[in-house]
Amino acid sequence: MTDEYFDEMRKYGHEDEMRYRMLMRGVKNLLEQRKREKSKLFRGLPLRQRNKVPRVGKWS
Repeated sequence: MTDEYFDEMRKYGHEDEMRYRMLMRGVKNLLEQRKREKSKLFRGLPLRQRNKVPRVGKWS
């Protein structure tokens, strides 16, 4: 959340419902943004390659 967002929120009194609504919206936006960034990271990673079936090797 930006400083402008907090400045707008400070304009409302502690008893005003709008202050808490703005806070909840800001937290929701922040969580959605983090979720989008996290999903972008996972898209770039290659999928796990399946390992071949292990076979018994020769004893030396």
